Amino acid sequence: MEAPPTDQRLLVALREERNRKPELAQTIDLHEEVIAARAEMEVALPDLAPDRAEVAALMDDRVSLLEHWGLHWDRDSFGTLSQRICEIGARHRQELAAAFEQTRALLTSDGDQTVSIVGAYLTEGRVQIEEQQAEIEEIIPFVLIHALHPCLQAFATVLAPLIEDERWYQRLCPVCRGEPDFGFLEGQVGGLRLLCSRCDVVWTYKRGECTFCGNSEKKTFAYYLSEDDVYRLYVCDDCHRYLKVLDGRHTSVKSLLPIQRILTIGMDISARQQGYR
Repeated sequence: MEAPPTDQRLLVALREERNRKPELAQTIDLHEEVIAARAEMEVALPDLAPDRAEVAALMDDRVSLLEHWGLHWDRDSFGTLSQRICEIGARHRQELAAAFEQTRALLTSDGDQTVSIVGAYLTEGRVQIEEQQAEIEEIIPFVLIHALHPCLQAFATVLAPLIEDERWYQRLCPVCRGEPDFGFLEGQVGGLRLLCSRCDVVWTYKRGECTFCGNSEKKTFAYYLSEDDVYRLYVCDDCHRYLKVLDGRHTSVKSLLPIQRILTIGMDISARQQGYR
């Protein structure tokens, strides 16, 4: 399994896409500045020395590498990057400035609270939001994903190359147990590859069922095609989740998958308007 692409590589690809897709300039500019802020955060590779047999045993036992080794993250660095991301988000999305400010305060004002939030996010994949904080429900995952990315990327860089992809085949990431937020159908055999929303690792999963709840009933699990057949939007009426997928059988697009998740923001809007999340 490949290590995730570096932020510098993503920045080069994103700038190329901006030239090709000026209509997405607002979205691309926001993410370019956030990724550039991530790239400035220097994180040492974790001091781990696992062997392939140890990793293989964890895969066979369905234990993600983050569950086994844990993630060492620096509170000060996380706080600095969280604040920077919130400032960038507020500047680019002024209608959400108040929500970004509330998120900044939540993640930087109380050290113990920050540790609790990050711990819950890493282990459970979500953060409990109090009723009065409902307006930041979609903002806080965005900030957490990007503020933790340098640490998760370093962790995945060391460990992902040791994973034998065929040993996993689970709905969550084998490295950090994050959910997928994008998929790719391979050009030759149409196998489904999933992109982790947190660490950008890509792994293989079976087709024909919801990647969030396992539903495979055709009446409640389906997909919509883009006009050119290049993209699919998988939707599940059982769990009301969706997954964007690039079909490699209908395109020669070579763009990195983490970039594709940004370029397909219109699919996110469409899915959410239909009640999926």
